[in-house]
Amino acid sequence: MSEDNITGKLTDERFIKLSCDYELEQDNLKATSKILREEVKQQEKSKSNVKSFITTAKKYTNLTELDTTILREFIDKILVSKNPGKRGRGAGDKVQEIEIVYNFIGAFDFGRATLQAQSNQQIAKVGIA
Repeated sequence: MSEDNITGKLTDERFIKLSCDYELEQDNLKATSKILREEVKQQEKSKSNVKSFITTAKKYTNLTELDTTILREFIDKILVSKNPGKRGRGAGDKVQEIEIVYNFIGAFDFGRATLQAQSNQQIAKVGIA
């Protein structure tokens, strides 16, 4: 490209425009590359955390009693909503949202995971996937 500019095949204006476009594209690619590296790093950390959680869970496969030591090993914190909702089973019942944040994996939606597992089983039975 610079040779074409020197030989006169490209005007100075065209050369400057192409050069600026190239530098802009290079900057965008560098920024995208940085974002993707961070994303990969987060995925690797998440994968490691899940492995740690599974290792901890395997220690307790034949659990008959739950004690504070086991709870502390699994649970980081339990969050309880301040204001109970008014929709419960009975007329005067109030429902509070509770979120359990586990060590290694954070908050985990068991209901959604159960539905996903059931959906995957249905797909496997039908042979769609």
